[in-house]
Amino acid sequence: MSTFRVYGMTECKALQLARASTPPKPGESVSEYEERVLERFNVIMESKRKVPLSAPFDAPQYAKQFIEIAKRSGRARDLRIMFPKKVQVMKRNKPVTQTVWQEYTQ
Repeated sequence: MSTFRVYGMTECKALQLARASTPPKPGESVSEYEERVLERFNVIMESKRKVPLSAPFDAPQYAKQFIEIAKRSGRARDLRIMFPKKVQVMKRNKPVTQTVWQEYTQ
């Protein structure tokens, strides 16, 4: 059984990442902090970065429903359904199995 996830970026996730990567400075006012968070938020939304947005789904139709809800809830970009795939790669001249996330196409 495959596991499917939605990757991309939404306003909600970008704001969460912006707050996590922008610690408040000593003596900084709330409005100054919020302004810095907003600047970081805009950088994240304009970047190409994609992150997992959903919990794992058993079937792609549930991931499609998640995408529909995410699009209605605010700005979103690059929403894609992905699934894990095992591939063989060479590390230190030895074959190893590695999991990569590949886009699901119907």
